[in-house]
Amino acid sequence: MTSRRWVAGLAVLVCAAALALTWLLTGTGGDVGRAVSSADSADATVASAAVKDEVRDVAAEATRAAYSYSWETLEDDKAAARRLMTPAMQDRYDRTMAGVATTSRSDRTVVSADVVDTALVTATARAARVLVFVNQRTSGADLAEPRLDLDRVLVSLERAGGGDDGWRVSELDAL
Repeated sequence: MTSRRWVAGLAVLVCAAALALTWLLTGTGGDVGRAVSSADSADATVASAAVKDEVRDVAAEATRAAYSYSWETLEDDKAAARRLMTPAMQDRYDRTMAGVATTSRSDRTVVSADVVDTALVTATARAARVLVFVNQRTSGADLAEPRLDLDRVLVSLERAGGGDDGWRVSELDAL
């Protein structure tokens, strides 16, 4: 008699688990998309596939622009990178590049950044974080041969303006 009860109890548990799994997979518990949110915002819905692709592209472009410059075209290079940033990020970037300007001209430094790949960390319709893998090659008068740095950059993005102005970088964190 005891083994029959045990088998019956196990059958009930298996049926309950199957029902719960079916409920989760079919979304009968309401709008499944609303239940999944970003770690940064408890009520933000997950972004569409198009938004995910767009933020990866913008993060790659912005990283390439921010991490590439030449002593000969420094002002143009900085302007191109700044166009992809929020005002607060532009201020931080300008402070960083102020020190770079002096040394890059005297050393004739040329830095080129090539994005190898990107990985989406989080994305909503208004904000995203993307991990960017970048190879940065530096040459200059002070280097006997070009130097290659393999970098990872965590790029935070936010929707600019009312959302129609595209994405702008709000943080660049080298890891």
